[in-house]
Amino acid sequence: MSHPTPDSGLRDSGQFISDTFRRALLPAILSIGGVMASTLANSLIAGNLLGHEALAVLSIANPVYFVFTTIGSLAGVGASSLAAWCIGRDDREGCDAALTLAALLSLGVSLLLAVLGSLLLDPLLGILGAEGELLEPTRQYLRIYLFSGIGIAGIYPPYFLLKLDGRHRLSMALFLFLAAACVGLELFCVLALEMGLAGVALGCTVANVTTALLGWAALLWKGSSFHLCSLSGVWSRAPRMMAAGSPAALNNLCSVLRGVALNLMISALAGKAGLSAFSVVSMAGNLSIVFINGLSQTTGPFVGVFTSERDGTSLRQIEKQAVKLGMLLIVPAAVLLAVLAAPFCRLFGISDPETLALAAPAVRLFALSQPLAMLSTIWMNYYLSARRTWLANLLTVCRAYLFLVLSARMLSGLWGLPGVWLGFAAAEVLSWAVLWAALVLFRRRHPELRGILLLDRRYEEDGRFISFSVHTSLEEVLNASQRISDFCEENQLDPERSMLISLSLEEMLVSIKEHCFPEDETQTISIRILLTPGQTLEKPDIILRIRCGGAPFNPIDYYERHRAETVSAGEMDELDGLLEGLDDSLGIAMIVAAAPVVDYKTTFGVNNLTILL
Repeated sequence: MSHPTPDSGLRDSGQFISDTFRRALLPAILSIGGVMASTLANSLIAGNLLGHEALAVLSIANPVYFVFTTIGSLAGVGASSLAAWCIGRDDREGCDAALTLAALLSLGVSLLLAVLGSLLLDPLLGILGAEGELLEPTRQYLRIYLFSGIGIAGIYPPYFLLKLDGRHRLSMALFLFLAAACVGLELFCVLALEMGLAGVALGCTVANVTTALLGWAALLWKGSSFHLCSLSGVWSRAPRMMAAGSPAALNNLCSVLRGVALNLMISALAGKAGLSAFSVVSMAGNLSIVFINGLSQTTGPFVGVFTSERDGTSLRQIEKQAVKLGMLLIVPAAVLLAVLAAPFCRLFGISDPETLALAAPAVRLFALSQPLAMLSTIWMNYYLSARRTWLANLLTVCRAYLFLVLSARMLSGLWGLPGVWLGFAAAEVLSWAVLWAALVLFRRRHPELRGILLLDRRYEEDGRFISFSVHTSLEEVLNASQRISDFCEENQLDPERSMLISLSLEEMLVSIKEHCFPEDETQTISIRILLTPGQTLEKPDIILRIRCGGAPFNPIDYYERHRAETVSAGEMDELDGLLEGLDDSLGIAMIVAAAPVVDYKTTFGVNNLTILL
């Protein structure tokens, strides 16, 4: 059995994936930080200006927030997944259908629910468990806050689709604006207008709806890749979009159900003080989500692309990168949260000894579960992006609702309220056990799949695959194209196609270097060659993939423009004239002439060229 990467002398350093991943991570964390900051503002302002009893009201109303995030995530994640799939197939109508469906779901359905909720407010309060002295304040808060759901759900599609369109900074700016608007408007309504909890709700509502409308305006602005279309052609796309968004929506739906269940459980154990402690725990969870979801949402698009390319090497690299960075982010954050639990609680206006005695230990016990939650979320999003949706849904239901509620119920029976907080860590561990059992059973039915990532590594093991990276120096580019011929010889490719791969790769890499990194020799270009069964065993299909960052460069468009200029200059009479006129697009011309499929796309700011030979 041959081992192509060592024998050929080429190595995949992983630098390209590492650099690209890190560039995308910060905007994602800041974007989610903006969302969480707006939620934190509610609790900080309510707790400090209106008393810790206001935190109990926010805890009761919290499931309403997750109802709208369920709608938003179904629309945003589903539309992004459907649009990405359509982009890969040059289906612009499908992209527009995804946007139109997202608008109907996130804006239309959320408006309908807000109206219904306001008409059926008393039954809703009963379901949420609002009673006694908390009933009227909760009514005042929800009467206005229900309409913030239009903005809460409506911001999800712009968030995901703007990133898909390569506009990371705009997506980040929207959520930073949301955070600033929430703080400013809520302070104005509470302090200047003296509206109390209703002022918190009004400021939050205006900020969320305004940000959502700005996001949709940016998404539909001239020059955008997405456009609204008529309803006649969109309904056939809905099932695929709903399926793609189901795990994210299911996670938020589980948050609704567990929020109601835990509110009732905690209220029975510790009353209003317990609900105030739960509100602070929820805010601690929101801070962790900034890192957890920021990391997982950055990883997902890479996993989706690498899975479609059957690029197991890159999948292992990106997941290794995710776990490493995830632990570097969440472990110090969890330790800091546990050490500073009491000051953290005081930030939200909790100062009386009774409530603080409940809230501080709650935050410490909850912090223990966050490294486990980071790992669970990484695997959940991996299975979602790798199209193992059933595994993502199984893990979601187990950790976000089923085992959490069961563990909290059982452990609270032994240790009271602290048992509820220990239930978060117990739910993660139990969910891992279920995941492990499911993986064992699935791998028995599919023995070709390996490990927790369920990768088929046969191509790597039988020498039909190679993945490597080169720096953007002319010396390394030339060296790589010369040594790639070793891989071709090992896999017994005919001399004609071996030479075509070597020469085409050299010319293409030189062209990419000159256009994407004209003055930078420190960047990397990622290359992958995969041999798959063709019409005959002696003549396999060759899939060549070249990926890099840098300036956007579509070599096919460049070749066509250059070719048209050559024709207009009258240099197409003879073949020699053609080759002379093409200059630096010679390698592209060779590939276009020999390859039945040449596909270029840019997603998340990355140039991606796939060639079938």
